[in-house]
Amino acid sequence: MTTEHQFEFDVFISYSSKDKEWVRGELLNRLKAAGLKVCTDKESFIPGAPILTEIERAIETSRKTLLIFTPNYLASEWTKLESLILQTEDPSNRNLKFIPCYKAECEIPKRIKPFTPIYFTDPAEDANSWRQLLTALGKPPEPEPAQQPAHAGWFLAHPYPMPPNFTGRVAERAMLDHWLDADAAHPLLGLRALGGFGKSALVWHWLTHDVRPADWPRVVWWSFYEGDASFDRFLAETLAYLSGGRLDVTRLSGKDAIKALLQMLHAPGTLLVLDGFERVLRAFGGLDAAYQGDEAKREGNDRDCISPLAEVFLHNAALQPQLRSKVLLTTRLCPRVLEVKGGGLLAGCREAELRQMQPDDAVAFFHAQGIRGTHTEIETACAQYGYHPLSLRLLAGLIVGDFQQPGDSAAAKRLDVSGDLIQRQHHVLETAYDSLAPSRQALLGRVACFRSPVKHDVLQSLAVTGAANNAAAEQQGLLQRVGNWFRPRQRDFFLSPAEHLDADLRDLVARGLLHHDAREGRFDLHPIVRRYAYDRLAAPDRAAAHIRLRDYFAAVPVPDKVTRLEDLAPVIELYHHTVRAGQLDEARTLFRDRLCPNPLYFQLGAYQLIIDLLRPLFPDGEDRPPRLKDESAQAWTLNILATSYSLSGQPRRAVPVSEQAYALAEKQGRKDNLAVGLGNVSSQQLVIGALRAAEANLRRRIALCREIKDEFNEAIGCQDLGQLLAYRSAYAESETELATALKMFEKRNNVQSQGIVWAYRAKRELLRMRTTAQSAIRNPQSAIEAARRALKLADEDARTDSPVERDYIRAHWLLGAAYRVADQPDEAERHLHEALERCRRINMVDHEADILIDLTRHSAATGAVDEAQRLAEEARLIAERSGYVLQGADAHLELARLALARHDRVSARAHAQQAHTLATCDGPPDYTYKAAYDEAGALLRQLG
Repeated sequence: MTTEHQFEFDVFISYSSKDKEWVRGELLNRLKAAGLKVCTDKESFIPGAPILTEIERAIETSRKTLLIFTPNYLASEWTKLESLILQTEDPSNRNLKFIPCYKAECEIPKRIKPFTPIYFTDPAEDANSWRQLLTALGKPPEPEPAQQPAHAGWFLAHPYPMPPNFTGRVAERAMLDHWLDADAAHPLLGLRALGGFGKSALVWHWLTHDVRPADWPRVVWWSFYEGDASFDRFLAETLAYLSGGRLDVTRLSGKDAIKALLQMLHAPGTLLVLDGFERVLRAFGGLDAAYQGDEAKREGNDRDCISPLAEVFLHNAALQPQLRSKVLLTTRLCPRVLEVKGGGLLAGCREAELRQMQPDDAVAFFHAQGIRGTHTEIETACAQYGYHPLSLRLLAGLIVGDFQQPGDSAAAKRLDVSGDLIQRQHHVLETAYDSLAPSRQALLGRVACFRSPVKHDVLQSLAVTGAANNAAAEQQGLLQRVGNWFRPRQRDFFLSPAEHLDADLRDLVARGLLHHDAREGRFDLHPIVRRYAYDRLAAPDRAAAHIRLRDYFAAVPVPDKVTRLEDLAPVIELYHHTVRAGQLDEARTLFRDRLCPNPLYFQLGAYQLIIDLLRPLFPDGEDRPPRLKDESAQAWTLNILATSYSLSGQPRRAVPVSEQAYALAEKQGRKDNLAVGLGNVSSQQLVIGALRAAEANLRRRIALCREIKDEFNEAIGCQDLGQLLAYRSAYAESETELATALKMFEKRNNVQSQGIVWAYRAKRELLRMRTTAQSAIRNPQSAIEAARRALKLADEDARTDSPVERDYIRAHWLLGAAYRVADQPDEAERHLHEALERCRRINMVDHEADILIDLTRHSAATGAVDEAQRLAEEARLIAERSGYVLQGADAHLELARLALARHDRVSARAHAQQAHTLATCDGPPDYTYKAAYDEAGALLRQLG
């Protein structure tokens, strides 16, 4: 019996001589081009030898035999003899020794009918037929990259890199056609699905193949997955395109630009496709978006747009059924602005959810992958997995790479299909992983260790040791065992580590386990595959992998000037792998020296990312100190975590963490650390309305700093005390403290801190103008000048050191608020929108409700009552969710005024009462939020 390694040929072709033109031409050439060694009567039979003997030899020394069925084949006695000899050796074709190929329609013998054929009878299916044949012979062709059609006149800002073998989605494309051409009631459609379900590929294919340029001469494809593709930039470039460059966008305010775009959409023939719209939402639009999977939060304000202009656009587009153009979003989450209170969507908006593949499309996909089988056979195999896209990709990879039945859908029958749907989907992933060679399992595990997509050159640099070398050693040993007979082929057989890596990557991509972005040259994993591959790494191997990756990223240079989070990617990876290697103290030092407080905290304001990075240092829970050897390091870590919690809208989580920090400082007798800890706690106490405790802690901080002669931290204490006193309406004392702080900061030439003092002065002036006793004083110029000075100092600090995002947010907010009081609505709107967008971009929740409240006042003053109501409700929700007492009082005040304006006295009274209760804080006369307390009291008296 011939064993696998003794086969002389890959394939023997059994055919009728009357069909030799196709067999010796196209078939033979394609098989040879694929690198297969082919046996045919013309080329391989020994002249003069008995035909029967040569047939037997050909069948025995070839791994596979192709039976080329045509009417000529069935009429030939020789071909009948060949097929009978073949079937005599293996009647059930259990070893898949032969593959029936139908080149022409003919009556197939009953003994052949049970076996899965490959059809070459339909020219339209030729590509799939050749793919199936080569796959069955162990030589699946490299998929050809999808062609990118060109459409003159369309603005395809970020062409989508289509994956090969995109098939069907016929029902979804028909739904999109119907919406585009026949659904006039819904100008806006949201196509929603989890990541990896093929939203972008579906819409790009539909756009470039199904949408008729004659009917839709103006098309914009804009992908928010691109790093610089903000909504503001979309707005500017889309207006420039639609106006033919005639509109000077730089001269338009944000709202005027939105109005201009909506006006253009009233005319027919324009289609806007906004791909990856979740990147405009807070859940996926922060600086850490690249590190998030589908497990992002689904509640609270995560579905709010970062840009207020994006919300204005969506809200208006979905409320104007007279629009004759269309807007299509692809997104993981539905933007909250499109929903109506109590459930449902705005009148002009509809949503479609992309779920599993349709059966016909799954069959087409399998055929395109080179898998042979009848429609029923493939559909039955796919149905076991609920047509889940990821599971089908993995199943197709298993079938194509199957050793016994490569490319035959029958291979799916050997998989375990017991248990429920989730268990079966898990099983196909488990089987796909277990079918890998150890070196490829290790490579998949290494990729899973990364927190984000990884470039090829990174993987290549890591491939010089480990699995690649082991594989090379195994091959070298095999070369020695086979001896001189094999030596002429050593060069073809022996692969370098880099070549091994490429072979392994190609195999993992072909199996559907790994995704390759050819345009960016990056590899990534579906979140489900990432978690599975990482969990399968044994603890020692996992630690070793992280140490290797830590050493790699330690050598990667960091840019001299950090301007965006992507610049820190190598350092974040280094930190991640240091933590995962169990080296927590080293990780904390790295975090302090290279990530925080600058640039993550001050410059980029990536507070949620800071929280995510610090949490692994608390394996015992955050009610215990971080697992670090040095108590000073523990206190420092606790302070940073507490402040980040506070700024991201979680003050109640921040307080106990801060208390741990100053308890450690007291234990150590470190008055400097104790002073910092007291200041952090007071910041949280202020926003939750604990004014008495906050003031006591600040005065204690100032006293401690004077005792140890720490002038800088004393100045910070005076600055924060000045802000607190302004909320209490102790304006003279507030100014004294702010002036003291400013003098100290000017002495130290600390530009950034000076800017904060000027911002607090602007806030003090705005509060003073609201206080009942000071109502006659309505001179907003002092607030405008103070806020301008704060903004100017933020610019100066950015030039001389590095920009601090929260300083810009604070300055723009207060400047917009001051312009609102001064009745300068355009300037007010510009600065308030700038503040809100910056605030949402970095998820700085502690200022968001304040900005929304001033936008509410602005909208109400300019007659946009519905917009004012929406903004006020949003501010109230944030304040309630975060426990912000002072902001909650202001939000209820504005809701009360809006209710009163529409003559709803019951709601007005309820909101005014709630505002009064919240503003009471620790009680009159000294510890109320005085401005809001007085305003609420006045409203209640007015309402009886």
